[in-house]
Amino acid sequence: MPRNGVVDSGYPVYFLPAMRGLNVERLKKYSIFTIDHLEEIVVVVCMLGIVILTFTAVIARYVLKIPIAGADEVATFMFLWAALFGASAAFKYNQHGSVPLLADFLPSGCRRIADLLVLLVTAAFFAFLAYYCWIFLIQSVRVGQTSSATGIPVWTINAGIFASLSMCGVRCLIAVVRDIAGLPRYKNVPSSDMLLSESELEQQYK
Repeated sequence: MPRNGVVDSGYPVYFLPAMRGLNVERLKKYSIFTIDHLEEIVVVVCMLGIVILTFTAVIARYVLKIPIAGADEVATFMFLWAALFGASAAFKYNQHGSVPLLADFLPSGCRRIADLLVLLVTAAFFAFLAYYCWIFLIQSVRVGQTSSATGIPVWTINAGIFASLSMCGVRCLIAVVRDIAGLPRYKNVPSSDMLLSESELEQQYK
């Protein structure tokens, strides 16, 4: 029985309808999907934002004669994020260019070791970049630096750069771990015939 508007579970009575409608398992599945495809989501949002912002800025400047201050600056920031998160997505699907002239002459076993060493060195390189990006991030937070045109806190831009560089390194390490575990080193590149319905998505992340 409720006591003073609180049931035995400890939650107020008025929270129960919302709790009944909350599917924790579905929320968990979509959370995993979002994390797994974070790079693609950021790239799509940034590119869509660039298109909308640039189109609006052109109309405002040349048709309405009311320029939007800082539109080019915001578009530049979004392009920077899209490029760096896109690089992380390319590592996930092995879409970066390479010139394996020497590796082609190695035996299969040695070539595998060489590929793993390249991934480890690449991960270390991005860890180095992420470390110094973190230092700049802390400095921008401490100083309170803002962008010149829009006044956006610079630490927010640096945070995106730090996250993308870190994810590039993590994707390289994941490829190494998957190879050692006997799994395909990279995921297949998504195509139109690979789009999942809601039921297929739930089945994949069950």
